[in-house]
Amino acid sequence: MLTQLPNGKQLILLSSDLSLRGPEVIAAYGLRFKIEVTFRTLVHLLGGFSYRFWVKAMTPLPTWPTNLNLADYPDTIQHRILAKVEAFERFINLNAIALGLLQVLALEFPTHVWSQFPRWFRTLPKHGYPSERIAQLALQHHIEGLFPKSPPTLLLSKFIAAKLPPSPTLDSPDLAA
Repeated sequence: MLTQLPNGKQLILLSSDLSLRGPEVIAAYGLRFKIEVTFRTLVHLLGGFSYRFWVKAMTPLPTWPTNLNLADYPDTIQHRILAKVEAFERFINLNAIALGLLQVLALEFPTHVWSQFPRWFRTLPKHGYPSERIAQLALQHHIEGLFPKSPPTLLLSKFIAAKLPPSPTLDSPDLAA
């Protein structure tokens, strides 16, 4: 399909689905761009696809496996592979949920996100909304104050505290300079 942008530039858009009309092909390309931006954000911001597929019971191969047919593996390994695939899907879904939460924070509470942002910008975006990365940094900067009065049985605050870097002390060589 040949189309023309408002600035006059001509594009050829291809589709293997011959039943689509021109506007539908253009809409599909628009959705594809949004999906690719979402995948890029999941990969680079949250590490959404950094989960490694490994089953101890399987022998390691020096190259990419040529047999990817699940039925060719023994039943015990099939169950482990299916459990691993399920864990991988959960990992990606949780990252997608986290990305959505960062987007909601950035869009619904931009003033609060900017107030908690630990860095300095010379110029803010004209639209005033922070990116997902800005919301992530603001949340990380404010994380210690989120659970100050949590009950001692709440495991989430203990888990987050264990993941935080140690706070610098006055005796720290970083502060002595």
